Amino acid sequence: MICPTCGTELRDGVLMCPICGTKQIVPPPAPPKNMQNNPKIFSKTRVVSFIIVMIFLIIGLWRVFLQ
Repeated sequence: MICPTCGTELRDGVLMCPICGTKQIVPPPAPPKNMQNNPKIFSKTRVVSFIIVMIFLIIGLWRVFLQ
């Protein structure tokens, strides 16, 4: 990185130039390219778990109200 005011070569991540004192603008790190922003909401495991919970809930309510 180079200071835009005085042209001094700076290390990466330096917040201020040691020669002229100009604050440096540090760009935010780029996100990794292999990450996906598309998570599966209805995965097979979640659907099966939901069905099992619903079965137990229905059986429990059936036993409470019919006996």
